[in-house]
Amino acid sequence: MVGSGWPQGLGVAVTRRIPARPGRVMACKAEANKGGSMKENALIRGAVGAGLALMWLAGAAWAAGTPIKIGAMFISSGKVGGYGVHGCQAIQLAVEEINAAGGILGRQVVALCEDTKLKKDVVLSLAERFVNQDKVDFLMGPTSSGLAMALSEFAKTHKKILVTTQAATDALTGAKLHPYIFSTLSNAMMHARSGAYLMASKPYKRYMVIGPNYNYGHSSWKMFKEKLQQLRPDVEFVGELFPKFLAKDYSAEIKKIQEIKPDAVWSPLWGGDAVTFIKQALPTGIFKTVKFAFPCAGALEVLVPMGKDMPDGVYVSSRYFFTSPQSDLNRRFVAAYQKKFKQYPDYMAGETYAGVYFLKAAVERAGSLDADKIVAAVEREPLAWDTPEGYKIMRGEDHQVVEDCLWGETAPNQKYGFSIPQNFIAIQGVEICRDQAELAAVRAKK
Repeated sequence: MVGSGWPQGLGVAVTRRIPARPGRVMACKAEANKGGSMKENALIRGAVGAGLALMWLAGAAWAAGTPIKIGAMFISSGKVGGYGVHGCQAIQLAVEEINAAGGILGRQVVALCEDTKLKKDVVLSLAERFVNQDKVDFLMGPTSSGLAMALSEFAKTHKKILVTTQAATDALTGAKLHPYIFSTLSNAMMHARSGAYLMASKPYKRYMVIGPNYNYGHSSWKMFKEKLQQLRPDVEFVGELFPKFLAKDYSAEIKKIQEIKPDAVWSPLWGGDAVTFIKQALPTGIFKTVKFAFPCAGALEVLVPMGKDMPDGVYVSSRYFFTSPQSDLNRRFVAAYQKKFKQYPDYMAGETYAGVYFLKAAVERAGSLDADKIVAAVEREPLAWDTPEGYKIMRGEDHQVVEDCLWGETAPNQKYGFSIPQNFIAIQGVEICRDQAELAAVRAKK
């Protein structure tokens, strides 16, 4: 990676909190490599050790040959097109780095990246072209969870490994789990549960929701409620609002929130929807009287358009914040990304970059490009690999990454010109993933 050009003053504080339940699982993601839980650190040590033991075998397994191909597809146009732009840019950066370092198993990597236009027929057409014409070795994407379900079935039928780095439905590694799907980002279930742990440690009792009217919005609320009620039986749920996806007018919903007067609002609105809602709600002063928690509004797709207008003290989460952790790897990644693309990496960039390196780690462990051999190698024992946000651990049981979820309160930042949390709380990944009973239930359905 490029080591120069790191912007000065990027450091932010990270709060490490381990109080009694319901907040006892809060820990510091930035310190996970040196100060995480014994359970999590043991998992990392075992996974890394297993990968290193097999590395020399991987190096000798292949001579230089035809390139390894990745076929990626994200939404890269329209109101939420930034998700795909960041994803494709991250793939480009990762591939250039990997190739400069000798490739994977001695072979260069080529990536193809296309726009899904948020359409199922486009996704499946691209997948067909990638597999049958371009002869890709791996698939990556898409952004939409709905499209990801269709693409996952395609991957299953064609026995082609699909790495999801943006689509967040937990069904991909739950009810619809199959051998050829791997999710390298914290899913919607993990973020909903992490939000519940965060809010359970606060004094709020009366909750409602405003979220997009499709599966993600409803399931996020359901999973948040279930975990919050488990942690805080005294809370009340006093209202539900589900406006249509990509709505243009939220005035009716804003008025309803003012009438109900909840203590806190769970809002899985994301991207342009979150921006539109926040801008329309600002003149009412609602953010001064009601606490909002947005599991996706920590994305730069929200913070940058809001600029200095983002209300202070709103709880936001993101799967990656470019300001954390203060590790050498993250510093190099942000510097290289900013130098190459003239912008800070959003979570879609951080997660997709990590997804490419997951493929590298998995192929090198297996010593092969054969999908079944890779699946067997990853399922044999957890696979850990280092990323800008810290170690990620891929579980063999459900092909779901184990990682912490970061939350923080928005605060103005003069350097960037947009709001970003100055302090983070990380909810431990081992506490918000499926537990053994849930994993057993998922496997029993297969």
